[in-house]
Amino acid sequence: MKGTKRSLKTAVPAPSRRARRGRALIALALAAAALAAAYAWLRPAVALWRLRRLLPRCNVILLTLDTLRADHLSCYDPRFVPTPNLDRLAAEGARFETCISQTPLTLPAHVTILSGTYPLYHQVRDNGGFLVPEKLELVSETLQRRGFATSGFVAAYVLHSKWGINQGFSRFADDFDVAGRASMSLSKVQKRADQVLAEAREWLRANGQRRFFSWIHLYDPHSPYEPPAPFRERFAGHPYRGEVAFLDDELGKFFYFLRREKLWDNTVIVVTGDHGESFGEHREQGHGFFVYESTVRVPLIVRAPRPFPARRVGGIVEHVDVAPTILDMLGVPAPAQAQGRSLLGLLLGRSQPGFDRAYTETWYPRLHFGWSELSALYDGSWKYVRAPRAELYDRAADAGEADNLLRRRPLDAARLARALSAFMDERGRAALAPPGAGRLDRDALERLAALGYVTSRADTAGRTDLLDPKERIDLYNQLDAAKRLMAAERLEQATALMESVVAADPEMVDAHMLLGNLLFRRRLFAPALAAFRRVLERRPDYNFAMLNVLYCLRQLGQPRQCLEEIGRFRAVFPDDPALYYEEGEVLAGQRRFAPALAALEKSLALDRANARALKKMGEIRFLQGDYAAAAELIRRGIAISPAQQKSHFDLAVIAEARNDAAGAEAEYRRELEMQPRNFMASYNLAELLRRAGRADEALALYEATIASQPSFSIPYFMAAKQRLDRRRDLEKAVGLCRAGIALKPVDKYTAFGYYVLADIYGIQGRRAEADASVRRAREVLAAVGKARSGAGTP
Repeated sequence: MKGTKRSLKTAVPAPSRRARRGRALIALALAAAALAAAYAWLRPAVALWRLRRLLPRCNVILLTLDTLRADHLSCYDPRFVPTPNLDRLAAEGARFETCISQTPLTLPAHVTILSGTYPLYHQVRDNGGFLVPEKLELVSETLQRRGFATSGFVAAYVLHSKWGINQGFSRFADDFDVAGRASMSLSKVQKRADQVLAEAREWLRANGQRRFFSWIHLYDPHSPYEPPAPFRERFAGHPYRGEVAFLDDELGKFFYFLRREKLWDNTVIVVTGDHGESFGEHREQGHGFFVYESTVRVPLIVRAPRPFPARRVGGIVEHVDVAPTILDMLGVPAPAQAQGRSLLGLLLGRSQPGFDRAYTETWYPRLHFGWSELSALYDGSWKYVRAPRAELYDRAADAGEADNLLRRRPLDAARLARALSAFMDERGRAALAPPGAGRLDRDALERLAALGYVTSRADTAGRTDLLDPKERIDLYNQLDAAKRLMAAERLEQATALMESVVAADPEMVDAHMLLGNLLFRRRLFAPALAAFRRVLERRPDYNFAMLNVLYCLRQLGQPRQCLEEIGRFRAVFPDDPALYYEEGEVLAGQRRFAPALAALEKSLALDRANARALKKMGEIRFLQGDYAAAAELIRRGIAISPAQQKSHFDLAVIAEARNDAAGAEAEYRRELEMQPRNFMASYNLAELLRRAGRADEALALYEATIASQPSFSIPYFMAAKQRLDRRRDLEKAVGLCRAGIALKPVDKYTAFGYYVLADIYGIQGRRAEADASVRRAREVLAAVGKARSGAGTP
């Protein structure tokens, strides 16, 4: 158009609303994609940041599973036992491929786990003969000072507080009170997993609102392997595997409890075995004797409320790393004495050099048999075992450690030998001196013996000519087999086996000791005494052998010799409460009450928890007619040892002497609740009830007494008399009389049995038999009278 100026730029139409909206959506999509990419890139870092913030606020449960091989969890090896609950825990957490126990013995291994130090430093080298040093700081002590509630629940007496392992635990459940039981068995000195976990659940319910550290020890896979149903049937022929499956099942219930109580999402769970178990590898049965993989490679699983970046961790880690790891997760500095390293960096996916070495040892052959100790160093795939005949294995090519490469790889062997020496020197520098475990009382030794732990201590100080344990494995296995035979009450077979062992190695102190115990159990007291004397010839300071000598002399009726031996033994152990107790026991048997009480008072002064001394003092006071003092002393003993046999029986006898029938009945019944086979308690209670006119109850108790002690004749006659008085079951009454008479044909109580029999025959009209029974009763009484007067004796 004329007069109109045109723009030099091309005209662009205005965008529509729909187009503008489309471009905005594209931009948003691009931004979202960028954000998603950034989040994917940052996600691990965010998760790691959240995990690091969460861990210091967590609780910790440490589960130590006794005698558990790594390859018997299906998350490590699916061939043997399905363990779905521990597998699930490992899937949610992290599993360490190779964790090495510092020693295949329960107490020393746990000291390492809880302290983060090697046995080279803490010096606890065996079960039952060492105490945890007070200067050794356990993880429980570190956390207790930080305000954590702390608890320990142990399943076997070998971890009793007696050994000092309870340091830093405000609640330590180790009640294995079996004092005075008629016989010892493993079931009395261990608890099954369900019982231990029930105790732990109770504590966690009460303390779950506080920050806590709880150590739970489960013992089930330890021998003897006795899985309950249905695991016994499911793993018939493989009871160890049944024990592992039972353990896993109980842990599944425990993990469910943690979820239900809302503890699962704020608790770190650490699971490991204290050591493994050998099933004939290198001819070893059990554990403790060698340091091969079957007994020192253990599982290690760590699970936190949020997943760790690493799920399977390679390299080589050790028990000594467990305590530093727990403390690092909680943000708590480890004590200066800790020798392990935290595994948290590995769990967080970091590459950390140095996790290619480990150390393990066993002093069991040296301490118990006088043979050489063993120590081993892991270095990558190499494993070097120091022994009189050293060993070198390439674990990568020879997982079963069957091919000793020592002669073919001498340079590698020499290098590792030097490295092991340097390692031991460094880790043992400034080692603690553990206090001696002292002289154990009989109950403590019996409980350990029931677990297979009590044996002697060989004196090898300064010797360098010790035998290689590999050369004596057959003798060790025979001794172990004899222990199993003894546990199965096959005493004659066990005795024959031990006689062959002492013939093969007369210096093997453990063999003489076990032989003496077997002979004592068979009531062959003279040969048992000879065996214990042979022990003392080789170990003059072996306290338990001294006590066994005294027990034999008492059984042989030699109190004078017993007192002479006590005097000699006291020259070695002048402050041994057990020796003063034995002196009191012997003097009381001679009715020399004043010196007996003095000896028992001395025993009690040396050991304020000596419940047996209090009980014996109470019995003496009863014989002296001081019933009030007797009852007070026995009650003091019960307060210390509630399960001590016959304590309530003694209180019942005292109550009867004071004409307190109701009190006597209550105490007899309490005794029978605790000791159902105490036949004297059931007999005395039957007599008490008979005199009170409670005939039916009395008859039931007479019969219970017969069942408990079939060789005790009197209740046969009393049960027959009850039937006679009621004119009921007379033929059964005749049978009872005849059974009682057969037990002791010449005895004053047998005469009573004949009189009861005569009365029964009289009622039945069997006059000739009644008269014959009366004549026989008089003949028995005459024979008893002659025996008492000495007539007819040479």
